[in-house]
Order: sequence, then structure tokens, then C-alpha cells
Amino acid sequence: SDVHTSTAEEPAITIDGDLDKPFWKDIPWTEDFVDISTDTPPSQRTMVKMRWDDHFLFVGARMEETDVWATLEQENSVIFHDNDFEIFVDCDGSNHNYKEFEINALGTTWTLLLNKPYDDGGCEDSKRVDPVNGYDMSPLIRSATKVYPNDAINRPDVRNTHWTAEVALPISKLMERNELARRPSDGRQWRINFSRVQWGVKVNERGEYEKTPCCQSCAVPGTAAEDNWTWCSQGSVAMHLPERWGILQFSSSTSPRNDEVVLEYKEWDVRCCAMAVYYAQKGYYNKEGKYTDLIESLKPFFKQPFLLHGAADVSITLTKEEGFIATAKIGALTATINQERYLTVSKDVVGPPFSEKA
Repeated sequence: SDVHTSTAEEPAITIDGDLDKPFWKDIPWTEDFVDISTDTPPSQRTMVKMRWDDHFLFVGARMEETDVWATLEQENSVIFHDNDFEIFVDCDGSNHNYKEFEINALGTTWTLLLNKPYDDGGCEDSKRVDPVNGYDMSPLIRSATKVYPNDAINRPDVRNTHWTAEVALPISKLMERNELARRPSDGRQWRINFSRVQWGVKVNERGEYEKTPCCQSCAVPGTAAEDNWTWCSQGSVAMHLPERWGILQFSSSTSPRNDEVVLEYKEWDVRCCAMAVYYAQKGYYNKEGKYTDLIESLKPFFKQPFLLHGAADVSITLTKEEGFIATAKIGALTATINQERYLTVSKDVVGPPFSEKA
């Protein structure tokens, strides 16, 4: 929902982790999170609320949790080594220069930008790797957590019910380095996903929590690994597949509802075709050691969840850098993708006929 009360420097509300304040009252929750790759329901529920205005995207998350613990207190640590809540945003749908934010129950955070997915040679840009020049969202970002009951954290003698995270993400920082990004407005759509990393714990002989990896909803329950619970299933234990994230539709409605009309994501089919070619090219490369410009050669490598659309007109050009540029056209929309997963969509512009004066 559009609240239009923040300034460029200050969000509309005090960010304190309290999701019971009036600001959030009429905002519906998302569906419960699911496992990142399996059909097994997570043992503890996770839900999110969102609001927005001209300057901030507000996110509130509620994590059911009977044993709230955290250890990391240094900002820009690798927060998912604790239980955490994570936000991923790709505001132009290019799969490049997307943003990630992580927070643990102590309120310690990690903010980073990925120039491209790790599988494509991407690297982290953050204050963790470059304390002087690394990307971050300071000083504009605001975040806080709250633990229930009574802020009891790292207390095995207290049975917790849940913890919350509240975040105000500055729109300007989310859009940074995304040349094709368009600011939020009624009906505008961005790509987004949320993740909750959950580790098993036990109480040791000193009466303290001790991390004991033992996943619950993973492919092999009981494996010494963490659980990953997400808003949208990724189909794989990998968050850095931005083409699989969900769709965030901005609404200016003053009475937001979960059943509000969701606009058709008109680029979906052509994007899927571009991703189908990308993944097929990767399969072909793994076998042949090179890319191809022949669609026929790629046919054995097309697989779910991205397949070619029957109406798509696809062409591939090999580049001097031993890469490729592929286009997929359906109707007036053309998607272009390269070997680094950089994806753009353009629309045919139909104007009045050109006439020359005598």
C-alpha cells in the first residue's frame, strides 16, 4: 500500500520490530512459507507483510520459534550462520545487481549487492568484503527485531513463541545500479523473495543453546544441514536464482487485500523462453565445451521449469568472447539474454507512419 508519509531520510514510522502497531494493522499476511525445494511443510510458520511509499519498501516478518537464539553481533557478518530472515530484491528483472538483506534475532544485519548470480561468476559487493567502498544501504535503511515473550533470547529456560523482524528498505538503494528499474507505482511489478534459514539446536551441559544441524523439511530429513524456508519455492536449494523469485505488485489501494486483482505478468512467457535457452546452453556447454547458435542442437537440453513456448521466435548469436546472445520474441515482446544470465525485455514501438514534407 502507498502511504506517502516518509521523507527521503526518515521512514514514516519508528522501526522497532513491533508489528502490532497501527501502521501494520490492515495489511494482510502472505501465505505461509514453504520449503525451498521439497513439498514437506516447515515445522514452524513464517509470514510476511509489506507496505511502501515514495521512499521506502517496508517489510514485516513473523517467525514462529520455540527456541530463539543468535550469536552474531558484528554487522555484515555471514548472518545465515545463525537462524535468520532474508530479503532478496531484483527491481528490474535483469538477474543482475540484485540486493540481499539478512537479519538475525539480535538485530545484526548483512547487506549486499550481487552483480550477477554466483553460478555466473558473480561476487558479493558489501562492506563485509570492502569496508570502505562496499555497497550498503546506510544511513537510510532501518531494521529491528523483537522476541516473544519478553525479549527472551538465548534463554533455554524460556519457551519462546515467535520473533519478528521489521525493515525499511530505501527505494533509492534498491534501485542502485539497475539502469532499467522503474520506481514503484500502482500496478508496477518487481521480483522478490524471502528466505528463513533455520538450524537445529540442543541445550548443552552448560544449559546453553548449541547449534546442532539437523534439517526437518529437506530432501533427507535428519541430514546435518540447515532448513531453508521461502515465500516462493526455488525448486532447488539455491536462493541465487532470481529468475525463480516471486512477483511483487505495488498497489496504491487504501484497503489492501490478498484477493486484490493481480495484473498479468505479461513478460512471463518470453522471459521463460529466454531462461530456457540459457539453461539449455549451459547443458550444451557442459557436454561440448562451447555454446551453439543452433536451436536444434539445444533440444536435448531443454528441461523444466523453463521450456520454449511454441509461439516463440528464437535466434542465437555467438560472441567473440566465447559467449552468446539469444533473443526470444513472442508478439510485441522480445527477451534478450546472454551467457551471464543478464536478461532484458523490450516491446515493439508502433508509431505513426513517417512522412516527409515536400
